[in-house]
Amino acid sequence: MALIPDKDQATIRAHFDESLENDVEIVMLTERPSPIIILGKQTCETCEDTESLLKEVVALSDKLKLTVHDVGVSKDEAVKLGIDRVPAFVLNGASRGKVRFLGIPSGYEFSALIADVVDVSRGATDLSDETRDYLATLTEDVNIKVFTTPT
Repeated sequence: MALIPDKDQATIRAHFDESLENDVEIVMLTERPSPIIILGKQTCETCEDTESLLKEVVALSDKLKLTVHDVGVSKDEAVKLGIDRVPAFVLNGASRGKVRFLGIPSGYEFSALIADVVDVSRGATDLSDETRDYLATLTEDVNIKVFTTPT
C-alpha cells in the first residue's frame, strides 16, 4: 500500500515537472533489521517507512535519485555526511549547503521535504533580498537546526 495517496502523487508529480531544474540525489542512512534480537539495543522503528516514503517521492520525477546506506556497513558515509542517528537523509543538488533530515518526514515535515527538494534542485530559495544581504555578511559557517514534532 502506498504511503502517498494517488491524488497527492499526481499533484506532487505535476509540481516537480514544473519546478525541478536540476537533479537531486537523496542519500539516506538507515539501519537494517537484525535477524537476531540483541538485549538493550533499540531497533530503528521508522527506518523502513522512511525508505518506502522516499522511494515513492523519487518515483515521481526522473530528476530524483535515492541512494541508501546501512550505517552498520557504511559508517564512513555517515561520518562524511555528519549523521549520527537514523533514519536520516541528505539532499544533494545545485545548492551550496546541505539539507539534512533526521527522522521520518511525516505530517508537516512532508511538505517541507517537497519544498526543500525543489530548492535544492534550483540551487536557490525564496529568501528576501534583505535576508540574503544579511547572510552575505556572515564570516563563519552556520549550522541551522529546525526541530518539529508531530501534532
